[in-house]
Amino acid sequence: MAPKWQRKIMVGVALVMVMTACTSGSGATTTVADGSTTTTPGAGGSSTSTSQPAQVTKLVVWADETRAPVIEAAGKLYEADSGIVVEVEVMPFLEIRGAVLSAVPAGQGPDLFIDSNEGTGVLAQAGIIAPLDLGGRESEFVPVAIDAFAYDGNVYGVPFLTEGLGLFYNKDLVQQPPADFDTLRAVCDSLGFPTADGLPCLAIPAGEPRHQFPFISGFGGYVFGFGDRAYDVTDVGIGSSEAIAGATFLNNLYRDGYADSAVDYSVMADLFNQGAVPFMWTGPWQVEAVDAAGVNYGVAKLPTMSGNPPRPLVGSQGFFLNALTEKSEAAVSFLFDYVATIESMAELAAVTNRPPALLSALGEVGGNPNMLALAESGSDGLPLPNIPEMEAVWGPLADAIAALDQGNGDPAAIMGTADELVRATVGAG
Repeated sequence: MAPKWQRKIMVGVALVMVMTACTSGSGATTTVADGSTTTTPGAGGSSTSTSQPAQVTKLVVWADETRAPVIEAAGKLYEADSGIVVEVEVMPFLEIRGAVLSAVPAGQGPDLFIDSNEGTGVLAQAGIIAPLDLGGRESEFVPVAIDAFAYDGNVYGVPFLTEGLGLFYNKDLVQQPPADFDTLRAVCDSLGFPTADGLPCLAIPAGEPRHQFPFISGFGGYVFGFGDRAYDVTDVGIGSSEAIAGATFLNNLYRDGYADSAVDYSVMADLFNQGAVPFMWTGPWQVEAVDAAGVNYGVAKLPTMSGNPPRPLVGSQGFFLNALTEKSEAAVSFLFDYVATIESMAELAAVTNRPPALLSALGEVGGNPNMLALAESGSDGLPLPNIPEMEAVWGPLADAIAALDQGNGDPAAIMGTADELVRATVGAG
């Protein structure tokens, strides 16, 4: 039977919208896969024309309907300066990767397209995308965003946003967000949470590994070792002593009632959006729904755990260059001179509710403290893995998290089982 609090709350559908943005900065020379180069402009958004092959008359970009208008606007400016038409073909975001995997090998598809960093490994292995040398411009971006598009020693994408986690708090219940979990528990206790009928204080989706990984990483646990912009699949840390310490912390949080295993993603959103709980642990994809609900809220950096900063898995979205396009010079010129500008990044950040990946554009959203908090929280994070081997991780990790969320069982045994399953699948021994 569902707990009393759950029967009292009207459960609706959580609204999740995936949106994005773009970038710019100081001048640099970018090299693409075919060896051609293009010079990008300095800060301020002014464009520098690049000589284009005479036969280039059109560039094709694949994007979803949310990003398309901004890309089209940049395309108009590029066309006015170069005479090259930019055609934006609109399709659902989640369908783009599959479409390019089919189209590009057949000599079709776009010159540029957008996707999440998670697809980098698969696309690179398939020969779909070309590596980019960002040169001096690399330092202009949030480091974890660049790392998110690194694969096998190359950077393949130009990031335009980051997606990490933050602590959402109801300002009508909490005046000052807690900086650590001892304080969070004390605030919960003072507000009477967990309530007599079991209503939790922290709404977090049970069994969801990306949301709950920071509890593991906060104590030094990890999935695969990370260094030099690469994940080492031979170094599995799910069963490490540090991961077990984090698992025990998470297990206790549920056991003590501050979180509830009956809360899934949609219930999490409903509890917070209806003002029933003071805290929600999630990412920028919930901002629009919270705004629509009219909650007086703020977003803070994730609280520390026993003095350790949580390390969320930070995703990114960006532009990829078709490895087989014969228009790479024009495509890179358009991307860096007209799309990757401070102005475009700031504009897209405002409508997508994500922090920009360009540091100078992040400064343009200084009036939005929630975006800055999400960016700050993500600065401690690890790049959301883009390696194909992660497919072997999500299932065992989700099962382990779900078991921990039940508030019982041995965390060491739970994490050890997940560790063994992942090792066996990836051949880590």
